[in-house]
Amino acid sequence: MPSTILLSPDTHPLRTLTLARLQLTQADPVCHLSTGGEEVLLYPLIGTVRVRDAAQDWGTLGGRRAVTEPGVQALRFAAGRAHAITVQLVGYAADLLVASCVVDIGAVATVAHREDVAIHDVGSASHRREVRVLPTPLGYQLHVGETLAPAGHWSSWPSHAAPEDLSRYEEHEEVFFVVTPGRYGLIRFDGLFCDGSVAKGVHVVENGDALVTPLGAHEIVAAPEAWLYYAWVYRSFLRKTYNAASTDCSVYVK
Repeated sequence: MPSTILLSPDTHPLRTLTLARLQLTQADPVCHLSTGGEEVLLYPLIGTVRVRDAAQDWGTLGGRRAVTEPGVQALRFAAGRAHAITVQLVGYAADLLVASCVVDIGAVATVAHREDVAIHDVGSASHRREVRVLPTPLGYQLHVGETLAPAGHWSSWPSHAAPEDLSRYEEHEEVFFVVTPGRYGLIRFDGLFCDGSVAKGVHVVENGDALVTPLGAHEIVAAPEAWLYYAWVYRSFLRKTYNAASTDCSVYVK
């Protein structure tokens, strides 16, 4: 099976959120995913796949040749009922993230994201970056998107949580998947994980790493002269909104 669990409540400070990586090749071109009622998100990083379940053929998904390209697509399967999902390679190879969370919520429709990504120019100077965000449909819990920072630029700054938010640490789970040609980067933690454990200090992040980020600060930067990409998924009481009017003067606010 070409699927690997990267982060889960069994191995990391998470309560409901799991992140897996699905890599399809011509030698191993098909993966069958069975769910037990959790919410599921298929998020292609590169390559193209065809997705089917018992109810419908959802057609092709993905298409990018590199994560630096902006063509974000994804497919969401609703919580509340089991799904038998077939993911089949189209072309040479495909690399996908599969995020899921256990929720106590009524079922809603499956949602395909193909032409609805919003791209924001966030920050300024040495923390300017491009943030690509998919809308979160009504009834879904997982918020998802990706960030691309130019060489030498910091990202995920400033902290998205105010000090008074930290008491609600149990309500926040967030994960990153990092890609960078510089092979490694640095991330600084100052906050709390959802189990109440303290996240502090500077940590090395390597190309292809998946990590849990805390409620609080988690600034990240790649090695010199290397761009930084990370896909992010979170389930939280926090809500990010971006500038929509000329009088909006903040980068983003909750």
